Amino acid sequence: MVGLTSYNMGSGILRAVGDSRRPLYFLIFSAVVNTILDLVFVIFFDMGIAGVSLATIIAQILSAILTMVVLMRSEGSYKVRLSAIRYDHAMMKRIVNLGVPTAIQQAITSFSNVFVQGYINQFGSACMAGWSSYNKIDQFIMLPLQSISLSSTTFVGQNLGAGQIDRATRGTRTAFILSELSTAALMIPALIFAKELVMMFNSDVDVLAYGVLFIHWITPFYVLCCVNQVYAGALRGAGDAKAPMIIMLASFVLFRQIYLFAISRIINTEIWIGLGYPFGWIVASAACLLYYRFSGWEARCVNAAHGKKEA
Repeated sequence: MVGLTSYNMGSGILRAVGDSRRPLYFLIFSAVVNTILDLVFVIFFDMGIAGVSLATIIAQILSAILTMVVLMRSEGSYKVRLSAIRYDHAMMKRIVNLGVPTAIQQAITSFSNVFVQGYINQFGSACMAGWSSYNKIDQFIMLPLQSISLSSTTFVGQNLGAGQIDRATRGTRTAFILSELSTAALMIPALIFAKELVMMFNSDVDVLAYGVLFIHWITPFYVLCCVNQVYAGALRGAGDAKAPMIIMLASFVLFRQIYLFAISRIINTEIWIGLGYPFGWIVASAACLLYYRFSGWEARCVNAAHGKKEA
């Protein structure tokens, strides 16, 4: 975990200053090394699971070393000097205030998804397999959206730090448009070739039917998911991590669980259970957009900037 954590921290710093290419290159290098060492340790040295584990550890450590070397050789303000590393209570408090709400949100939301799976399981193994196939496709379609959301966090944080509030808001709008376009570019082929995509994971007739059903009904709602992802990312970039956490937990956990409990007793069908996901996205998107527009976060940023100048 030391190698993985070091890479994630270092790549986060590089992305924050606009360098997103080198973390990608290091990640690709790590994946290639991992694959090669898997083959060497398992096939040539017959090390089995231990070989696969060792290959992963070595690859992660190498990616961490590459990232740290870049940070230590940098001439920017983000240069890492090992001899100058000290514990800073005030800075640690700021980092925790920004990071912990997001971590709590992701952890609880992931745990909540277990309950959704439990509702799906009641429809039998074919439905479970179809849902699993849909989720694999879902993860692929969501990748560009999630990446743009992370970019909006970085962009907004950079520009607010420089006092460019107007540029931060324009960047958020641009990120939203990009997320909609990229999501549509993946969503439309997924709808057209739903059967072929599900067949990549399972060719059973019943599984295909369920997988295609979930794709056709749920995938169109991805364009609405763009709202909550991008604007929540922008709010985190503005230093407001608690509001997105509360909104996401209320939508993805509380609302979704209430919906599933109620709908399972009224219209207990696989598609209405599956629609618990997009309905949660709709609630979160509406709440995020309203909060972003009317919470006055821009005014808070202006006041904070004036406070720094006066100090």
